[in-house]
Amino acid sequence: MRVRARTAAFMAMLIVAMATFHWSWKAMGRSTKMEGTFPDALPLRGRGRDLLSKDSQQLLEDNFFVFETDMGWCNSNQHTQYGGEDIGTIQDVQDAGVCCKACQESHLDVDQPLSCNAWTWCGDQTSCGSSYLECVLKHVPDMKRPITTASGSGVGWSSGLVNFARGPTSEAESRKQHEDTGRKFHVLLTAAGFGQQWLARIAYYHYLKVKRENPNSDMGGFTRLLHTGEPDVWMDVIPTFVALALPPGVDKGYIVLNRPYGILQWIDQEMHKVPEKYVLISEPDHLYIRPLPNFMVGEKPATYPFWYIRPSENKGLIRSILGPIPDADFEHIHKIGSSPLILAKADLAKIVPTWLNVSVVLKNNPESDKTFGWVQEMYAWSLASFLEGVHDYVLVNNMISHPPFDSKLADVPIIHLTYGMTIAKNGKFVRDEHAPWIFNKRDYGSAPPPRNLTPPPKGTTNKVVVKVIELINEATANIPGWDEYAKNAVDHCCHFDRSRH
Repeated sequence: MRVRARTAAFMAMLIVAMATFHWSWKAMGRSTKMEGTFPDALPLRGRGRDLLSKDSQQLLEDNFFVFETDMGWCNSNQHTQYGGEDIGTIQDVQDAGVCCKACQESHLDVDQPLSCNAWTWCGDQTSCGSSYLECVLKHVPDMKRPITTASGSGVGWSSGLVNFARGPTSEAESRKQHEDTGRKFHVLLTAAGFGQQWLARIAYYHYLKVKRENPNSDMGGFTRLLHTGEPDVWMDVIPTFVALALPPGVDKGYIVLNRPYGILQWIDQEMHKVPEKYVLISEPDHLYIRPLPNFMVGEKPATYPFWYIRPSENKGLIRSILGPIPDADFEHIHKIGSSPLILAKADLAKIVPTWLNVSVVLKNNPESDKTFGWVQEMYAWSLASFLEGVHDYVLVNNMISHPPFDSKLADVPIIHLTYGMTIAKNGKFVRDEHAPWIFNKRDYGSAPPPRNLTPPPKGTTNKVVVKVIELINEATANIPGWDEYAKNAVDHCCHFDRSRH
């Protein structure tokens, strides 16, 4: 039954009872048994109407979710028991939050020969027997591939990884010391896989160029976030934070699910060091051609409205995920994704954990997985933003352009290099995978493009397409060592029959 409000007295009692970690939807507080873990509804920052449905709660309980202790964020891989070297065992632990916090405390203990970087806790008496309510603190040798000793629906254990914990020093003091009071934003570019590696290098080249030529712009510092858990060849060139990927199997082949998980780690570990008050979430295929202004109005986040994100056309499905929200609320579920997006660091920290949890729900809900497909992570941002009370956005139509469908450069600051571009011999855009001139970033998934890509045919009317090749050729001509980096590269632009069109 849907709970619509909770009194302050009840909330106070609940907070005392769950003092070990915050009881909110993000906390996903654990009870003593695997079944029936969640109450009928969970309050979201005191806004009792905005709830996940019971089915969505169960999907998280059956799969993976994140929650917070006062020492940082925890993750729980459900129905999974991690192996590794035992550091200690604690009996009669009433919830996974207590177990995770014990691991976080051990993680900070420099006097131990091995610090805790994984925990496993059993909350199902039937399957665990004498190990019921047992918390085992562990050290796994490889956090990217933790040893799993048991997994599946019949396993009563939950397990998590701890690669960071907040110590007793005041993060608020650190943030106050570093934070800029201006309108500059920090660029956070997220990337994974080789196909995004070379794109990120080119994007960084043009970011530096635009910033150098416009020193008074709103563009601040830059961080590339690798959410693969693996460093790459550009680590010494691009300021980079390497985040752990999700535990094996959690993303179910949808690599984008690692994006909110990586950003959550960056928030926990690095964001307080960033002097800018605002953050731009960006992607490797965003090429800067002029300074990007901070389009925010006051503290309202600014982003681009995507025509293919259609919440109002999926009301039934969204209600099955969030619960019975009224029609009027859909005006606050925007046609947006997580990028390009400028917002305050405080709003980023508020939305991202919920974004990750909603992303897990959408991936594990067969209907939303099928309906939202590759852009389900974008829908998850829109839903999470709604749930966290960030309802007002500045929607900026001229924030990015999308060649070949956009053909004029105008005053747009970013070219979004996402679609394949196919041009006929007469310079006209054609929808034909066998056109005589093609550029598609997906053709360079295993080797980067060489220097001096063939430009579009003479007379090409699409100025954005022409600009894309100019930008890539300029970057590759000036980036040191590109020939060696791209030694196996092939120009894929013109390998089709030139007699066509």
